[in-house]
Amino acid sequence: MINASKEKYPKLKFPHPKMLQKATLFMLWLINKKEMHGYEIIKTLKKEGGPHPGANRIYPLLNLMLEQKLILQKEKKNGQRIRKIYVLTNNGKEMLKNGKKVFTGLIKEFLKDMIA
Repeated sequence: MINASKEKYPKLKFPHPKMLQKATLFMLWLINKKEMHGYEIIKTLKKEGGPHPGANRIYPLLNLMLEQKLILQKEKKNGQRIRKIYVLTNNGKEMLKNGKKVFTGLIKEFLKDMIA
């Protein structure tokens, strides 16, 4: 489970720890679909019409996930720029695999109804 330290990540505020866990699972799922850099994640979320948090939410969450060893950064050269691409670690893949256990009760029923 993800543990967000208030001292280290003061801007990463979620009203409930389960929301942080679900946000982490969503980010793991997104990165698993396609390895991306942080700005690309923001653009993808905005383009798809989903929740589109800004850099002040995305980067602290990515940093927390790096600290928890759920993802790692690879450097990829893009022209003159070097991009930090995020990829899942084995721990991240395992958390994503076990993530279904998080969606129980009303949340599970809601998601089933929404995709049916």
